[in-house]
Amino acid sequence: MVRNPASVWNNLPVNVHAVTAHDWYLLACVAGTVLLLLLLVVKLKLHAALGLSIAALGLGIASGMPLKQVPLSFSVGVGNMMGHIAIILGMGAILGQLLASSGGAASLSKTLVEGCGPKGLPWALLGLSLLVGMPVFFEVGLVLLFPIVVEAARRSGRPPILVGLPVLAGLSITHGLIPPHPSALLAAALFHADIGRVILWGMLVGAPAAALAGPVVGWVLIPRWERRQAKLGVATVGSVVSQVPKAGPPPHGRRPARGDPGPGAPIARENAPAPAGAVLALVAILLPIALIFVGSWADAVTAPGGIPNQAMHLLGYPDVAMLLAVLVALATLGGRIPREPHHGPDMLRRLTADSFVPIAGVLVILSAAGGLSGVLRDSGAAQATVGLALGAHMPPLVLAWALAAVVRVCMGSSTVAMAVASGVLAPVAGQMGVRPEMLVLATGCGSLLLSHVNDSGFWLVCSLFKLDVKGTLATWSVMETVLSVSGLGITLLLAAL
Repeated sequence: MVRNPASVWNNLPVNVHAVTAHDWYLLACVAGTVLLLLLLVVKLKLHAALGLSIAALGLGIASGMPLKQVPLSFSVGVGNMMGHIAIILGMGAILGQLLASSGGAASLSKTLVEGCGPKGLPWALLGLSLLVGMPVFFEVGLVLLFPIVVEAARRSGRPPILVGLPVLAGLSITHGLIPPHPSALLAAALFHADIGRVILWGMLVGAPAAALAGPVVGWVLIPRWERRQAKLGVATVGSVVSQVPKAGPPPHGRRPARGDPGPGAPIARENAPAPAGAVLALVAILLPIALIFVGSWADAVTAPGGIPNQAMHLLGYPDVAMLLAVLVALATLGGRIPREPHHGPDMLRRLTADSFVPIAGVLVILSAAGGLSGVLRDSGAAQATVGLALGAHMPPLVLAWALAAVVRVCMGSSTVAMAVASGVLAPVAGQMGVRPEMLVLATGCGSLLLSHVNDSGFWLVCSLFKLDVKGTLATWSVMETVLSVSGLGITLLLAAL
């Protein structure tokens, strides 16, 4: 008699009260999986996708799963993950590319910054980074906004890193908490959270956390820097301005996509179209968010099951919302992109294809993370880990934050940290007594803790802002830690309310 593997291995319950020796063994397997992952990625320098795949297969074998079930669980996990996020990530990449290449992001930046005085500049930069950070990756958003940070530093005579802390805080918190960013979208998919609520509550958590980590931390650090400059007898404005880095090529050797002149390099062509204005850029950024909210509110404003209700749910489905936003952006921003001679009539098709290149690695990593989640679920290791933690009376949100924080500090990658933590907790998220959206936010906050030398973002900030390691630790790492801890505190407060 052949039994359905899913009926045997999936959806095992969490048993808090009857802890067995096998539960402790499975917990040791999870710990060993994390250690193996660290060894493969940190020490042996394997790609995170390879490390996650090897760790998942090793966990399945060590936990006692039938050998033929291990690859099946891994494949099902991969399929479930890609079914939730692949199209959304692709559409988000296209939208970010259109905003960058059309000049829309630069126009929005200029409008917000010029409309604020010196005292309002940090808050304008924070608001701008929160907006720009929604549809684009952290690295892309930093490249787009870096010329504005440089100019603001020149005018104020302060180091670019202190002027840029609000930008870094806003981009980082949106990357960790707000879909359609990969890590947040991953956790939302695994926890079966409502994406509209994740976006709304993510902004309620992220905005005040970024305000503390950006403008407030900058306000604390700037007087210390000024006292140090005075003690050294250095002419503040002249010394800083001479050291302000010029807006150069994007980090990690990434060349601008076709049609994207890159920051600080305007197109010098007589027939070049005018850049997209701030209004068009704002519409492109907010349209998918608005459509997702429409879907979230459908049952509250229309009769369930009716045609209007179904239409609102369709428009608010994340894949559909992102697709519609991209189509609108192609129509409104596509004509603003400079057409260089090698583009030809298929310029938009080429630009769209180029936008997929930066996310290829992310998709592979998340696929492997989905496979690990499938093995964690089907082996019972996730259930045993959470059962033991809940038996120790650790609050679920603190547990989610702590799991992500440990992986983040050890491995550096916020995406991997959120993938591992949400993979462990996902099989039992519905039994933890908290809303899945809150689990997404707590996990996202944990994935931002203490960026240091094992994080590629650390070296990106270090190189772009011309800092040494000590200076990066004293600014960027402090900001990330404040962002993570304050985000957890605000999440706990919001959950209590």
